[in-house]
Amino acid sequence: MISFILVSLHAIFNFVVADTTHFQLVVGSYTSRGNPGIEVHDVNSVTGKTALLYKLKNANASYQTFSADYSYMFSVAEEGKGKASVSAYHLNNSGQYEITNSTPNIGEGPCFVLYREASQTVYTANYSGGSLSVFKTIKGSLLPIVQHIKYSGSSIDKDRQTSSHAHNVVLSPDQNYLYVTDLGADKIHQHKIYADGTVDEKYKSISIDAGNGPRHMVFNKNGSIAYLISEMKGVVDVFRVSDHQFEKVQTIVADTSCSPLSRGSADIHISPNAKWLLTSNRITSNELTVFEILPNGLLKKAGHQGVAKKPRNFSFDPTGKFVFVASQDDHKVQVFSFDDATGKLMDTHQDMLVDNPVCLNFLKMDVEVDPESQLKLRNITLIPPTLPIANYVKYVQVGNLVYLSGHGPEKAGGGQVLGKVGKDLTIEEGQAAARLVGISLLSTLKGYLGDLNKVKRVVKVLGLVNCTSEFTQQPLIMNGFSNLMVDVFGNRGKHARSAVGANSLPNNMAVEIEMIVELK
Repeated sequence: MISFILVSLHAIFNFVVADTTHFQLVVGSYTSRGNPGIEVHDVNSVTGKTALLYKLKNANASYQTFSADYSYMFSVAEEGKGKASVSAYHLNNSGQYEITNSTPNIGEGPCFVLYREASQTVYTANYSGGSLSVFKTIKGSLLPIVQHIKYSGSSIDKDRQTSSHAHNVVLSPDQNYLYVTDLGADKIHQHKIYADGTVDEKYKSISIDAGNGPRHMVFNKNGSIAYLISEMKGVVDVFRVSDHQFEKVQTIVADTSCSPLSRGSADIHISPNAKWLLTSNRITSNELTVFEILPNGLLKKAGHQGVAKKPRNFSFDPTGKFVFVASQDDHKVQVFSFDDATGKLMDTHQDMLVDNPVCLNFLKMDVEVDPESQLKLRNITLIPPTLPIANYVKYVQVGNLVYLSGHGPEKAGGGQVLGKVGKDLTIEEGQAAARLVGISLLSTLKGYLGDLNKVKRVVKVLGLVNCTSEFTQQPLIMNGFSNLMVDVFGNRGKHARSAVGANSLPNNMAVEIEMIVELK
């Protein structure tokens, strides 16, 4: 079915790996609006588009943590009056988290949770209780609390610092020490960790400037620098760390609002490539502050980005191309593109509507995608498979490979997209035509297999673009097809690819594509 081809030399055998990757994003929320507490979303890391996958009921699920392979998830229930708890979840055979068990937490208002892989230990920072809780686990199941350490401290702010408020638990990069930020006492408590995951109750404390209110802390990759965001003063402290000793070398303002009130800085993260550090500010200002990390580890402010109300938490996606911002009071997660060269953010206007979002965690794993569910989730409607119009077949199976003949851009209501790209059709219209070819191929494949879950992966694709001789962006046109395959199959949809320009195609169709898939 392939017609005579006029090929640009650079385009022939132009194998391009589909560049879409899917991750899952776990969103934890307060539940005052009757929402479930935990939502799991699919994220396309090329476009930033998201889709809700499923929900889990967990009261006031303000923070979550995960095992290294993401088999286990642990979530706090940030409650008071004896209702505080920690819950364990495991991945089931469908690739979704389900509850394993829950256990009470002695500390009131647990607001942060951390898992230590080596000892299979869970730690919580309890804000209202001003304490640290330690739990052991067996194969992801929580055991009753084994240690509860109550801090006793205060500082100069008579409204917010009359007692200790543990806010964050952080492991040293060598996993041998646990650090607990204490907003109420202006301290960072340092605990030695024993082999079984319990901690030394004779801890040391690192003093922070009075009235700062330390909140969250992160280390650089080699552990030589620590960055601390202080909530009440809206500043970042930079520490040089050697042999677990902290030396402050810089203090730089994050929240530049002129309000005389206590600031509301919240979160702090380093970009995946370690070139940038971002913080969030709320209450007195609703913004992200961007800092460049200099070669010596010190910070240089690069700018501010306004965001929705009360950005309690944010996260880079694993590629570093996007920053997701959980704005608690505006009940949404905003999606910003991130320019790694300049540190600038741009709103993509692809907000996720989530009640009271306060915690974001990306799952950096190869997600097994159910293509049948993805079709429904993304409102992709397949068409009735068409019959061949000559002496050939639409598909042939050899072993576990299925070879699909060239398909055209079939419209749902009948007919095809016709014309040359570069003359009759724009690039965007050509991409839409390539996507329609993908839907036609999937329709034929489903008609043959009955269930697209039988596909192990998309192996190889040849795309022919009907275009003018001057047009050289055939790979861009084929992205419309490739992105669809990964939307439907996840990483199994990534494929080897050739994108070729043709001076004509049968009946003047805009795009023709043939495909090879492997079956399970």
